[in-house]
Amino acid sequence: MIVDDRVEPLVREIFGAVVKRDEDKLDAVLNSFPDDDSRLKGLHLALAVCGFVVHDAYDGKPTPDEIRLLADEISSMEQWSALSGAQVTEFLDAVLHGKSLTPLFDPVSATMLTYVVTGSLLASSTKIRKGEWWFNYLDRVEAAIEAAPER
Repeated sequence: MIVDDRVEPLVREIFGAVVKRDEDKLDAVLNSFPDDDSRLKGLHLALAVCGFVVHDAYDGKPTPDEIRLLADEISSMEQWSALSGAQVTEFLDAVLHGKSLTPLFDPVSATMLTYVVTGSLLASSTKIRKGEWWFNYLDRVEAAIEAAPER
């Protein structure tokens, strides 16, 4: 996957708003994509980051029980977003098994789940090196995504 230079800074800003739990900034950046194509590319990037970070954290695909526990942790940490553990579980299961989000969630819910879950995962990752910030880990994740062969 090639990271689009037009959307990557917006996606990064969204993750920053999630990490800071700044709902106003989150709404503003979500509405700043110039068109539907860039909005879709932003979501695809965020979904790729989400899948990579989870696989990185578990050194592979987590079990269903691990997914549920992770989802409950994210829901608890991100209470401000009002995402339930069940929603996050269903979202993570779909992402990790390559399922479409369209039949599972309305567009607004899918967007919020994508960005809130991924931002939370980035900020709380155990793969962040001592003294490193989440956005430096994101740099490494994006480099790995770009280097990975297309499926």
